[in-house]
Amino acid sequence: MAGCAAADTEVDDGAWRSVLWGALATAAGMFGVEIVAVVAAHSASLKADALDVLGDIANYAISQGVTGMALRWRARVALAKGAFYSAPGR
Repeated sequence: MAGCAAADTEVDDGAWRSVLWGALATAAGMFGVEIVAVVAAHSASLKADALDVLGDIANYAISQGVTGMALRWRARVALAKGAFYSAPGR
């Protein structure tokens, strides 16, 4: 990785954390709205979408947790998340 430009690039963790918090808050709000709609409508498709949004929330939370860690750990988590998201498609 000595010649890799990404390894030498500094990431503004403060800005990245702000974006992640915004995405997390938006997803959490959407999850709350969908749960209310699920209870009101008894819709299986809304339940499935709410579960999908819950997965997005977990994704953002994991990303928030590794922000500020060494690039090696962030890359490992990114690979693990990619494998997890690609598993249902196999």
